[in-house]
Amino acid sequence: MVESTDYIEDEVYGQRLLISVNADQRELLSNIRAARAILHSFIDVTIVINAHTMSFGHKNPEYTIDGQLGDRKGIMGEKGITAGFKAAKKQGCKIVVIDLDEHILQVRSFELSKYIARRKADFISGMIAACYVVFGGEAVVVNASVQSRREIMSTIEQLNPGAPTY
Repeated sequence: MVESTDYIEDEVYGQRLLISVNADQRELLSNIRAARAILHSFIDVTIVINAHTMSFGHKNPEYTIDGQLGDRKGIMGEKGITAGFKAAKKQGCKIVVIDLDEHILQVRSFELSKYIARRKADFISGMIAACYVVFGGEAVVVNASVQSRREIMSTIEQLNPGAPTY
């Protein structure tokens, strides 16, 4: 167990969001924003923003979510989901956080669900346990091993009610 002095409690969520004093400063605000969206939407989740280290030539996962490694992927478009999943798996992550607030102005649930559903093998194999999708300060969680593409799409639509699904 790491000494608690190595972490700062979040001013909004307290002990549910612990931030390493050695967290990556360049991504800290984005990581806190996405983490708060998840905590806002899921009252039983706890998140640690990990210390920033470089190992094996790639950066370490930004989050520990409920005890499992996770990484935030600020994708530029729906096609970025594939690369995000591949990078997260290389980093040893069990959880992928798709952060739409970073670069995307509207949720296109049809396209998002297509690319997430294509990662079904990652979920079935157990390499990926969950995928959070963050938009507009809210979050949903999807799992392609137990949800059909249509179910994933309708879950994602909760982030942007009334928007076109294309």
